[in-house]
Amino acid sequence: MNWQQLDSLSYQNHLRHLPPAHKLLFGCVLLLLVLTGHSLVQLLVFLWMGVWVVRYAHIPLRYHLLFLTLPLSFFVAGLPALLFDLARSGSSAIPADALVTWKAGSYVIFIAPASVTRALELFYRILGSLSCFSFLLFTVPFAEILQVFRRIGMPEIITDLLMIMYRFIFVLFDTSFQLWVAQRSRGGHQGFRSLLRDVSMVASQLFIRAMRKYQSLSMGIAARGYGDSFHVQSLRIHARSVRYEWESVLGCLVLILLESLTGGWRF
Repeated sequence: MNWQQLDSLSYQNHLRHLPPAHKLLFGCVLLLLVLTGHSLVQLLVFLWMGVWVVRYAHIPLRYHLLFLTLPLSFFVAGLPALLFDLARSGSSAIPADALVTWKAGSYVIFIAPASVTRALELFYRILGSLSCFSFLLFTVPFAEILQVFRRIGMPEIITDLLMIMYRFIFVLFDTSFQLWVAQRSRGGHQGFRSLLRDVSMVASQLFIRAMRKYQSLSMGIAARGYGDSFHVQSLRIHARSVRYEWESVLGCLVLILLESLTGGWRF
């Protein structure tokens, strides 16, 4: 899945007809529940959002899972720092119920039950948060998100910058992919040193081409009489769905009640 597919799916999903403000509110409420709730609520939000994305929006399951894979890889990379602790041999910092211990000279590397609990809590929170972002990105086009931001009073300079940044994400990915393919077709990336040299060349050329794209964009905007802000019109007529509204409201109420029964909020 690339960025173009993500953008096209946000325009072609089966929840496209719903008002974007309602979907943003729904996603933000669930994200707040994930950030302040316990693991059970976070896991239920993850499963519920999967139903909305895959079943209701008809987003292919593999795209939903691929979207979750990249951020979770950063969690896996930081997992050793969460699990492993280091202390001097004989120190009181080593718990008696340590799950695993390794002696390395005068130090002991160990995994405490509290570290495993902390890692699991973070894992559930990441899963719930990513599922909320997946719902928003796959069901709400970015242009409509900016329109909602403007309606709630966000300064136009911020929405304009967000629009330009979003546009240049596609430009940078397309340019870097073209440079990468060109190098591979000419026998590049042979060996570690060659790979480092080729990557540095891609980075330098990417900066140069991005600045050229920026200059072209600036001249195009000026030629079209750019005023104080960009104006993006939505040609889509949105319609409310009583069925989806009732499900979202009742589901949020059930999650709030469940969170209250399992120990209250984490602030």
